[in-house]
Amino acid sequence: MSLPTRIAAVLAPHLGAQSADVVSRHICAKFGVDETANALQMEQLTEFLRRGLVAYVGDEKARELAAQCATLAAP
Repeated sequence: MSLPTRIAAVLAPHLGAQSADVVSRHICAKFGVDETANALQMEQLTEFLRRGLVAYVGDEKARELAAQCATLAAP
């Protein structure tokens, strides 16, 4: 399973399946992130994702979800 697909699975309960899929594919492409992502790429993705999620789930949950998504690329 690809990284965008795994991220979409984390986000789907909060954004809906369609939106989660679009968001995850977009941010992974934007930051060039895949299973071989380096720490800087994942940090950038996490912060971008966190800021976007705040409007939907609030600050605390946004931080939690972004961190959860960031760990999906870890070996």
